[in-house]
Amino acid sequence: MPARSRLFRLAQALDRTATVFMFLFALAQPLSIAGAEIAYSVAALCWVARISLVRRGILQSSPLDGPILVYWLLCAIATLFSLLPASSWEGMRKISLIFLVLVVAHSVSRLERIRQLLAVLFLSALLSLAYSSWQYAAGVGLRVTSLDPGGAAYRAGIREGAVLFTANGRRLRRPDDLLTVLRTKPPGEVLTLGVVPPGLEIVVAKDARPAIIPARELSEPLGAESMGMKVVQARPLRAHGFYSHYVTYSEEMQLLLALAFGLWLSSRRHLGFPALGFAALALVCALGVGATLTRSAWLAATFSCGVQVWFHVRHRWVRLFLPAALILAALGTNAAMHHWRGVGLIDFQEGSSEYRLLMWRDGLRLIRQHPWFGVGMNTVRDAWQSFDLAAYRLTGIRSHFHSTPIQIAVDLGLPVLLAWLTLMGSYWWMLAKLVRSARDQADTMVYGISLGILGGTSGFLLSSLVHYNFGDSIAVLLFWFLMGLALALRRHLEHAPGAG
Repeated sequence: MPARSRLFRLAQALDRTATVFMFLFALAQPLSIAGAEIAYSVAALCWVARISLVRRGILQSSPLDGPILVYWLLCAIATLFSLLPASSWEGMRKISLIFLVLVVAHSVSRLERIRQLLAVLFLSALLSLAYSSWQYAAGVGLRVTSLDPGGAAYRAGIREGAVLFTANGRRLRRPDDLLTVLRTKPPGEVLTLGVVPPGLEIVVAKDARPAIIPARELSEPLGAESMGMKVVQARPLRAHGFYSHYVTYSEEMQLLLALAFGLWLSSRRHLGFPALGFAALALVCALGVGATLTRSAWLAATFSCGVQVWFHVRHRWVRLFLPAALILAALGTNAAMHHWRGVGLIDFQEGSSEYRLLMWRDGLRLIRQHPWFGVGMNTVRDAWQSFDLAAYRLTGIRSHFHSTPIQIAVDLGLPVLLAWLTLMGSYWWMLAKLVRSARDQADTMVYGISLGILGGTSGFLLSSLVHYNFGDSIAVLLFWFLMGLALALRRHLEHAPGAG
């Protein structure tokens, strides 16, 4: 009895620890990739340790258990037959993030806990959005607007359009910051500038390269002009929050926008409290999606909201209007992109669209050549010379295939693609039934959350056609997290009073 009691107390301690790290995961998710992955890893270890001590009542079956297991096993089998097994096994770490679904589904047992986790997630997202707004106000560096070919800056390798990120280790945000560094540094010390090359749409520290200007070339009066350049405050071209890419940020914001919209749509009084809070949250997330200037995210967000309206509103005329609304959204996106980015929704003269088409064409060729097990994850990355990819030859840019289905089939073969499609189809259908069940039981909170997850999932899957978003660890972690919450909601409805 004492031994059993100790095991029970240990299991409870592990459960509490897993819960704490689930909250840390929700807090870190919009802010830190490393923080989110560490929090998930600790929660997963605690969960595994707990079920090894107390199995009864913890593990409960779901309609996604089989599809998840088959998908993971087929990925592992395909990896065994990879052309570069070591590189491909490295990719299994990303595939294994899918087990977050089970950790969340079996660790979150109460509806109140789901609400608390989402509250923390939204609070963290608001911090991320506030940081993005601050970047626009404070600037991200100093953009070089003109250069004297005979000046010191040009000789140091700086070119027009580059962004000066740091000076002697100090962060630059305004021209006065550079002037302060020049005035306070010792007279004989060189000036080391951290320079982000021109043409990059995101200014982050990892892209900064050193440019050294000798002290003898720094003449009076001190300032950028003395080095032969003119600078202005640089602001982000496309919002990216705390991440290093705007597409990742757009995927995150799209999923959170769908959640907030679902909670507002399910409210009994759309102009009452807290419905107005959900509406404001959805609007702020929509602004975040908009600021990324990502075409696919704009359309995915519109599509996710459209799917929710389709399920929520039963009037036939509203459903007839929805396709027209999506067409109008596409036309609006096209006009907005022409205005802010100088490209159309589908623009074959624009670099990224051309790159996608070239990669898709070669991707289909590789699928025909390796239909069963693919070439292996990361194999194209590590042995790209072996595959004669036109996009690599013509642009010199080495990237992925910019489509989740094509990437899966190239890396892991058609059986894995079929398993992934089965998993996604089963999940979407489960969400649709969950939405209907919650509406029939008049459970407003479950209905709103499940409606939001259904919409966000629909938008994420639409975006996956033109982005490899399932290869983006931070975006797919949020996707798996929401899948786990959906399973927890389903269990809650099954055990609710009056459930059939």
